[in-house]
Amino acid sequence: MFTINHFRPTALVRRTPCIRSYSRKTPVIQPTPSQNQSTEQDGDFRPPWVYSASHILTYTLIPTAIVYCVFLADWGEREHVFSPVRRWTMKYKESFLSLSPDEASLIEESQPPTTTELPVTRGIQVEGRP
Repeated sequence: MFTINHFRPTALVRRTPCIRSYSRKTPVIQPTPSQNQSTEQDGDFRPPWVYSASHILTYTLIPTAIVYCVFLADWGEREHVFSPVRRWTMKYKESFLSLSPDEASLIEESQPPTTTELPVTRGIQVEGRP
């Protein structure tokens, strides 16, 4: 009729601090020398700088390859998927590196007039040439 469960802890036992295992510090286990040797052979042999170097290379080489393929690689004379981007880049570069008509007129006004006379040179003529 009424059964007693002997394995279930009571509320009083659950509240005692010695039962709370999450608050106890875990003991530090020092490996023996034979365990140290086995972990070195079984573990990763690469030094830690390899991981940071691989991340840096990943984040620099992939964008560099994309920029090269879009703007510099030779895909032939036919129309390809990067042609609109290349045309836009060429227009922008030409507008950035060329002078506006007002700037060109300012430069022409500021330069002194030049003579178109060619200097006369007297030299020895080579045989076979007039």
